[in-house]
Amino acid sequence: MADRAGPDVVRQLLAMLDDEPRWIDVRGMLLGGHAQVTGGGEQVARARDGSGWVVKVLHGAVSVIGVVGRPSREVLAEVVRDVTELTPIVVQTVDASWVAGCLASHDTSSPVWRAERVIAHRLGPAARGAALEGREGRGDVRLLTAADSLAHLPPGLRHELTHARSFAPVAALFEAAMPVSFCYPVWRTESLWDVSIDTLDGYRGRGFAMHAVRYLIEHMRREGREPVWCALESNTASLRLAAKLGFERVDAFVVFSRGAWVILAGGFEG
Repeated sequence: MADRAGPDVVRQLLAMLDDEPRWIDVRGMLLGGHAQVTGGGEQVARARDGSGWVVKVLHGAVSVIGVVGRPSREVLAEVVRDVTELTPIVVQTVDASWVAGCLASHDTSSPVWRAERVIAHRLGPAARGAALEGREGRGDVRLLTAADSLAHLPPGLRHELTHARSFAPVAALFEAAMPVSFCYPVWRTESLWDVSIDTLDGYRGRGFAMHAVRYLIEHMRREGREPVWCALESNTASLRLAAKLGFERVDAFVVFSRGAWVILAGGFEG
């Protein structure tokens, strides 16, 4: 069994990984206080085969694995053995082939792991100074409170947002006094936050998500954090909305998945 790393290793990994969009998931996991870290080796930064770490978070509605470097096949196999099909694996592009080989050699389950490219965005210079333009006339946008009912939401989204508002600010657009569009930070680092949005069926296509995002951008900016928009390359709706909000592509990484999952695969309809 692989040894679980202690707080010293977490601190070393945080010092090693730059606070930039391609590492936002892993750094957010390490900073969140719920990460399990396994692996080892002195050459993580050099991506030497068999030397790296696996970061795993199973907490509330969040189930995700992040890979740093190239951990051994045995370590990776052990970490993913009992996760559900709803758990993605976040990997840097340079290490994707290594991880694919590890998963293929140990996992004979169905469905199999498949890789998809994720595009990371940051706000362009013009958008940074005009994040809230055009919000007028779009209902009431504010942060969710514990008193706001989520009983009208589908079970999966209700579970996700109930968990989210327990640890992060959740911006919501209200229509007829009912929250129908949401935005919250999945991960937060020292200077960045990862945008997650969703809009209820029947309210999509009306620009509601855009205004929830803009509200939270301003809120998080007061904490000194700027947004990162991550979207699967195949998610054209998410990419279009990112461009409409003034986000520009800055980097990319890879995610392996076996089934439908929330953080990057869905919920990006405005």
